[in-house]
Amino acid sequence: MASNPITTSGLCRSSRLHCNLFFLAAGIGIGAWASSLPLLAAGVGLNKGQLGTVLLCFAFGAIVLMINVGRYIDRVISNQVLSLCGSVIFGAAFLVIPFIENPIVLGGCVFVAGAAFGTLDVAMNTEASQIELETGRHLMSSFHAVFSIGNLAGAFLVGQLIGHGGGLQVCLGVAGLLVVTLALSTRMIAPNMARRSPGLHPEGTPAASTSLGTAQRTLIFVLGSIAFLALLAEGGMMDWTAIYMIDILGASESHGAYAFAIFAGAMACGRLVGDAVTRRVGHVPLIRIGGVLCAVSVAILLFADSAVLSLAALALCGLGVANMVPAVFASAGNVGGAAAGRAISIVTTMGYSGLLLGPALLGFLAQATSLVVSFVLIMLAFLLIAAVTVQLGRRLKQRQAGL
Repeated sequence: MASNPITTSGLCRSSRLHCNLFFLAAGIGIGAWASSLPLLAAGVGLNKGQLGTVLLCFAFGAIVLMINVGRYIDRVISNQVLSLCGSVIFGAAFLVIPFIENPIVLGGCVFVAGAAFGTLDVAMNTEASQIELETGRHLMSSFHAVFSIGNLAGAFLVGQLIGHGGGLQVCLGVAGLLVVTLALSTRMIAPNMARRSPGLHPEGTPAASTSLGTAQRTLIFVLGSIAFLALLAEGGMMDWTAIYMIDILGASESHGAYAFAIFAGAMACGRLVGDAVTRRVGHVPLIRIGGVLCAVSVAILLFADSAVLSLAALALCGLGVANMVPAVFASAGNVGGAAAGRAISIVTTMGYSGLLLGPALLGFLAQATSLVVSFVLIMLAFLLIAAVTVQLGRRLKQRQAGL
């Protein structure tokens, strides 16, 4: 019997809303967490080194789970259940953290929060990839746009709460409750999808294999390398642009603050139109165009002698980098096939390693040389991404053709 197009369309909308709620919850949580760090440091009495250690606990927890969670998605448990568990634990950790005064116990709780976020990140990206495959539509950028909007919303929420006299308990408490509420609300949406058995194709037939073949694994590691470079460069731009504007270009502190806002805002706008662009050019060309666009914008930033031109270059860079990671994740899901969870687990681990290590690496390089050298490295990373996609595009076309 032919499927009812109205029912299919409704299920697609429900599936997208279900997945979007997880992306929104993750984005709000990360935005609130980053914005609350000064309050955390002051409340517990952490110096910069201790705060850095706490952040490493979050990163370590996220990476450990990212490495391992993919195999469970493919073989044991559905990604929807893991998304729910990860987001609920992530939000619940926010409720506990403000009451911890012992730095060691705090590090353990932050590790759990990072592990929960790592689980949520892999699971929700796997779900997004499955929705793309089942609908035959490019949707990954729109999901990541929701995450970016959540980042801004989380930061704005904390800013408003602080402005009205709220402390760490209020800021993280409200954010944690919001994350948990969004996660639990998914139980009312797409219940059939949430109960779908892992290891099955959309048609309900058993998957042939949930392991990655040699050719698949090679492509996955190439995509992971692109994710590493892209997120290293993205993290460097987000963390060091304001300082570059002030120290190198001599801009005011207000212009430095605008720099981050313009870059993050341009990323969110770019992701809102990313799916439409992907339908026209495809994932790999989009990554290549983004790499070239970002390299040009960083070059403008290096040679610019005015704050206005620098801000325009940052907006251009934000647009260019916006859809690179979503395109990489979507490509990894397509290459992984029945083992999409494992594929995305590898790519997210490699990518977020770049995001976590990149700013520190660039900081050490700036200390040893200058911040200009660090931004030259960012430009080279974007150029390398563009170069790698040429061979990647050929390999993916050969795979699609069955050669």
